[in-house]
Amino acid sequence: MRTSSLLPCIVLVLTIASPVAAQRGGRGAQRPVAAPPAPAPMPQVSAAAIRIVGLGLGANGSELRPFNESPGTVVVLAVQAPRGNGIVLIDSRASQIDSFADDKGQSLLEEGRIGTFPRIAEDGSAALVEAEVRARPSAGAASLSLQGSIAMTLAAGSKPTRVANVRLTEGQTFRVGTATMTVGEVSTEEESTKITIGLTRTVLNTIREVRFFDAKNAPIESHRTSSGYMNEKAEVQFNAKTKEKTVAIEFELWQNQRVVKAPFTVQAGLGVAAGPRASGSSDAPVKSDPPAARPPEPPPVITAGDGAQSVEAVVKQMQSAAQAGKGGQILSVIYPTERPTYAQGVAMALVFLPMSSLGNEKEADRITKELDAFFAKHQITPPFSREPAELFKGVDLAAFVSDAMVFMKGHAKKGDKTTDALPVPAGRPENVTITGDAAVATLSGKEVKFTKVSNRWFIRLE
Repeated sequence: MRTSSLLPCIVLVLTIASPVAAQRGGRGAQRPVAAPPAPAPMPQVSAAAIRIVGLGLGANGSELRPFNESPGTVVVLAVQAPRGNGIVLIDSRASQIDSFADDKGQSLLEEGRIGTFPRIAEDGSAALVEAEVRARPSAGAASLSLQGSIAMTLAAGSKPTRVANVRLTEGQTFRVGTATMTVGEVSTEEESTKITIGLTRTVLNTIREVRFFDAKNAPIESHRTSSGYMNEKAEVQFNAKTKEKTVAIEFELWQNQRVVKAPFTVQAGLGVAAGPRASGSSDAPVKSDPPAARPPEPPPVITAGDGAQSVEAVVKQMQSAAQAGKGGQILSVIYPTERPTYAQGVAMALVFLPMSSLGNEKEADRITKELDAFFAKHQITPPFSREPAELFKGVDLAAFVSDAMVFMKGHAKKGDKTTDALPVPAGRPENVTITGDAAVATLSGKEVKFTKVSNRWFIRLE
């Protein structure tokens, strides 16, 4: 697993409705809108707090514990979502700490992990994540430095979906898109009603906000009181100031979800910023030496059929090959180590297709069944947010991408251009600037990078 990469920044910019079951191998959102494979903006990670706990006192050295915590060191990381994006989910198990040391050169990476209970702001704009190690800084240390990556799901905006005439009766079911929800326990106290709704964990993670309305379409004051899950079964509870037995419920659902691994390099001291501080009230961080850069990876080995003669030829080949359903030709002009990532982007685009028929349940179910068969044919199983190399282990990437292009063209809406449904760059490269074996070009107003290997050009996804 590569830890310094910005991947997986999916090569697609998707326009979707609610990705109700994006991890179930078939349920998803709207048709993808083609866009250049430019990297999406990444979250910003900084240090927000430090907690260092020494050994306890009393019986067994644990009867009296500072902060009532176990010995060790914790740096709380503040994660800021890119502008226009929201943090939907933080995957602690897929996140990792690569290095954790003090400024005396002592490695503290003992039992290092990303905490399992990250906190996310209600609007998804920010999150707090704890980087924990069991060791403690050496005597005289003034600052800490750590590196790693935080795996998360980001969404670009949200969209409301309203369900009318929901009876607040235990066992009552209703549908939000293709997802089924169930009214659980309902109890009325004075002027308010506690409402529990059962759903899947996958669907729970797509919900940004829930609003209630009465029979006259007037908003009902309400708030979420709790939510939780066990395995895939989940429930969410609300308190609504109403005694009505039938209401409309509006679900604000996250859109354009993508999975990223945000790398971080953080230095922190007693003033949160690393290193010593001069006297005074300034909170400006003190500059410190950056961590040693990792050695560059050697260029990949390419075959005679890989790459193209120019940046323009790379883009043209991707466009023509997508139209012809020739996945091998598309992959041949993508930087070799990034081809599984492109395939992952294609898979995610397919997953979201059923939501283009959100208002037609029969059509959405039909597309879902076709997708289930499609993924089974290529032996690809969810969750699709796994590392690309693991997701496509043993899979013929060229055959998968070829069939996927044909599938997408076949499900393009009547009257739409089939090119809009294909995950390849649109238009021609502009403002091409070449510096040695690297190039930058503008595609549809976005910057895209290219690399030359053995005198052949390849598009980059990171």
